[in-house]
Amino acid sequence: MLRKQALITGATGDIGRVIAADLSKAGYNLLLCGNKGEFDTSQIVTDYSEFRFDISSAEQVKATFKNISKQFGKIDLLVSCAGVAAPEQMLIDMSDDVIDKLISTNLNGTIYTNKYALPLLNKGGSIVNISSFLGETGCCCEAAYAAAKAGVINLTKSLAQEFAPFLVRVNSISPGYIDTKMNSEFSPEEKQQIIQQTLLKRLGKPEDISSAVLFLAQNTFITGENITISGGYTI
Repeated sequence: MLRKQALITGATGDIGRVIAADLSKAGYNLLLCGNKGEFDTSQIVTDYSEFRFDISSAEQVKATFKNISKQFGKIDLLVSCAGVAAPEQMLIDMSDDVIDKLISTNLNGTIYTNKYALPLLNKGGSIVNISSFLGETGCCCEAAYAAAKAGVINLTKSLAQEFAPFLVRVNSISPGYIDTKMNSEFSPEEKQQIIQQTLLKRLGKPEDISSAVLFLAQNTFITGENITISGGYTI
């Protein structure tokens, strides 16, 4: 029996690594994609291959996916998990380079990976885009990041309509505050404040996101949806 294949961008990040491990344990062969950082394959129990490219470059995405098509043919799941953050700043104080990086990686990169993944996806395949709760709520001093993540949510809803004739489902997940390196700049006091404002009184774990990815990959009647996983922070 042929195993299903999952392509994961941002596979070197804290959330991406856990998603990769859990998909492997669920029986997927993996195409691990990253730009910086190291791939952690210690928990992977199926076949995997590694690819390095910058998702903010349309040409690099196109070339890599063309290479993947030649080597592996079709895939069954795309998890678009790559993203970057920046220190909190008022928009008027944020450099244009930082704004460009936030938009080009978080939004344009997701657009490119979704676009070039479609020809690779088997009928009945699935795309899961990782957004952020800030894409729903907005946030002072996070304007560019929040705008990019809002774009990911609406990209997901739009592509669910465009890709439905190909029997490809497209959904997104909006994590709340997850205990990762990306959120390591918070002081202990700031973390405690976040926890107090969260109904479940803890930070999220990468596993909380990974389990939702697996659910969306397996459910064949969900498309165009955004699932917020914030422990009740956004209520």
